[in-house]
Amino acid sequence: MDAFLLSLESGFIEVRNPFDARSIRRVSLSPADVDCIVFWTRDPRPLLANFNRLGPFRDRFFVHVTVTGYPRALEPAVLHAGAAVEAVRALASVVGRARIAWRYDPVIVAQGLEADFHRANFARLADALGDSVSRVVVSLLDEYAPTRKRLEAAGFADPRFGSPRHGRHDATAKDEMPPMRTSRAARRLAEPPEPWAGLLCDLAAHAKERGLPIGACAEPFDLAPLGIEAAPCIDGDSLAGIFGFSPPPPRDKGQRSLCRCSPSVDIGSYGTCPAACVYCYARR
Repeated sequence: MDAFLLSLESGFIEVRNPFDARSIRRVSLSPADVDCIVFWTRDPRPLLANFNRLGPFRDRFFVHVTVTGYPRALEPAVLHAGAAVEAVRALASVVGRARIAWRYDPVIVAQGLEADFHRANFARLADALGDSVSRVVVSLLDEYAPTRKRLEAAGFADPRFGSPRHGRHDATAKDEMPPMRTSRAARRLAEPPEPWAGLLCDLAAHAKERGLPIGACAEPFDLAPLGIEAAPCIDGDSLAGIFGFSPPPPRDKGQRSLCRCSPSVDIGSYGTCPAACVYCYARR
């Protein structure tokens, strides 16, 4: 947050390409050039503590807050779920629930994190957060190079992946799960195999009970029959309605094919998060 505020005062931020360290892009942070800022965080307390230093962007930011309540073996340095819930409530009391989304993301199904754990865990968090957030976003665990090894080393064997690497079938569901495809048609694949189908249906039902719209981020499966729509994380139409700017094009063509986010510029950097989550693709 301190680094971001310094950039905000400068009126620009320089973003290094994660695949080419020599390539640096200067991004304007001038209020004239920025419709709004979308934050992702595990800990909204610095955002609230520095609210007045955001200047004109105090009224022009949206925030995704990830609260999973997973064991410390998976998330060793994440803010405790109870403290995160209190922080979300405090932020909502200042900016309102319309500008906050809760992410239960990723949904990790493995030994020690079976479906019943998620049913109880999600219900508890939804009850605590329901009055302070506008919606909930879920996604299934994607497999990156070290993900399976890290999860098993942390004591969570046999993880299930929504998007296996290189289009492989999930080793635990190879007869049920279709290979990954990268075309936009992949959005309409059949619903996922068990235990995901029943689990996601139950999560959607509980979200509905709490009055929370529930959407899925970049999933290859058609989750609509389970009560979960494919949804953008950066929803240009919704943000335009909140902040009063003209709606942007509906989809950022520079993103992966399953992504429905509106055009935006990512000013984050890999390797800066202290949370050290075992499953995180950005850990280097």
